[in-house]
Amino acid sequence: MGDKKSPPAPAPAAEPEAPRKRGRPKIYSEPLSQAERARRYRAKRANDFSSPDEMRDTALIDALRWCITHQHEAVDLYLEELVRRYHSKGAEALK
Repeated sequence: MGDKKSPPAPAPAAEPEAPRKRGRPKIYSEPLSQAERARRYRAKRANDFSSPDEMRDTALIDALRWCITHQHEAVDLYLEELVRRYHSKGAEALK
């Protein structure tokens, strides 16, 4: 306990945070192997049920490939989205 004239005691210094490690963060206690990472990536892509205008290009092409293989009627949705994205005239090419 100091008197009123003495300066207050300095606050304890917080320890600086350790710098972040380079590379991908670990998901579990050890890093994933390349095969495990690829399996997780494929599973995530296979479960992409968003609308065609929100899908990534690779998921859109995979969905189109599946529709063609299984003769599904949704082929038009995926083809129209690809044309809208990559045709030089854009959405006007569909009219």
